[in-house]
Amino acid sequence: MKQNQTTSKTKRWCINFKDIVVNKRLLLIFILIIASICGLWVWTFSKSNNTISIGGSASADPIMQQLTNKYRQKADQSFIYSSTGSGAGARNVINETYSIGFISKFETDNSIPEEIRNNLVRKDQNGDGKLFQQIEDGKVDKDETFEKIMSEKKSEDGKQSYHSIDFAKDSIVFVYNIKGTGLTEKESKDIAFNLGEKGTVDKKASKALEKVYSVNDQTNLVSWFEFYKAITNKESKNISKNVKVTPYSTNSGSGTRSSFEHISGFKNNNTKIGTAVNQYNSNGAIFTQLDKSDGAFGFVSMEYAQQIKNHSNLRAVIIKSNDKVWDINKEPKNYQDYPLNRPFIALYKMTDDNNKNRQILEFMQWVSSSNEVSSSYQHLGLVQRWKRNDNSNQSNSLINENKNHIDLLKKS
Repeated sequence: MKQNQTTSKTKRWCINFKDIVVNKRLLLIFILIIASICGLWVWTFSKSNNTISIGGSASADPIMQQLTNKYRQKADQSFIYSSTGSGAGARNVINETYSIGFISKFETDNSIPEEIRNNLVRKDQNGDGKLFQQIEDGKVDKDETFEKIMSEKKSEDGKQSYHSIDFAKDSIVFVYNIKGTGLTEKESKDIAFNLGEKGTVDKKASKALEKVYSVNDQTNLVSWFEFYKAITNKESKNISKNVKVTPYSTNSGSGTRSSFEHISGFKNNNTKIGTAVNQYNSNGAIFTQLDKSDGAFGFVSMEYAQQIKNHSNLRAVIIKSNDKVWDINKEPKNYQDYPLNRPFIALYKMTDDNNKNRQILEFMQWVSSSNEVSSSYQHLGLVQRWKRNDNSNQSNSLINENKNHIDLLKKS
């Protein structure tokens, strides 16, 4: 019975096909449909082969969107960036959802999976950066260097190795809303933190921040009168005892939050951020809330801090170290050596697909070192870490650079 049905269907198909051949118009339409299907299949296949998925840190999203668009025009190669957070950026490199994962915290941070932390090829917080810079400077051979990096797939104990590059520096700036606080312009200049050790604020500033961020009940928020006193050891009658310092933070697990915990000294002191803190998923959302809320206090990246000049109610906390002062209120473009910062780091691994490995290295070398992208970094208030060194007075001899190159490649 089934065989008869199959035979009948085959006969009907043959009759229909014969009718199509006889009718030239139908034949032309048939050919066009088949050609369209084949063309779509070929286009989809070639497009997928020319597209590489990358992603991670939401803070790195603005710069990566700019750079991937520029690179698409330059090299006809599409890198598609998904803003999923630093945690996902690291995990998705392991499971190969991303060919490159981006994090806005150090690659040695405890929140980064051990599989990556314990198997980094270079553990000097430079990663492949120095090698990429030397390529851009013309001091080492690009093909030779890429071949060497592509060979670094496994650690000595046979585990998958991971590469990293600290390609940019992003500053973390404390910003507050002066409206309702009672602070005069002169007193706002007293809202300043002194630097401590290793890129943190000093103990006095850390304790003042603890008063703001360790609170678990909104009714116990510190007033601006108390906060000013904690910072300056002075009392001012005009500063409000009623308006609270309303704290804002990015979500737990974000690179910005992790950087704040380090900069504030909370990580070393084991201070926990309280449940009274308002949490948002991006710097942009926090900046908007700071602008809306009288007495609000938070931290944002330099890209947003530079915008306070357009908001009469917003101020940046001044940072001091000995005779050096960083005042974003006066000099929003003076950020190259801003001391409170966090890295933008790319994580990737070399696989058996050397064509894709080469595409990854070409892209990251361009992102980290090319002068073609410097304006994108500057526009967003970022420091391009491995920009080509154009100062010949600071260059070593080619022989010494090649020795350094060999030493870097040997490190694991």
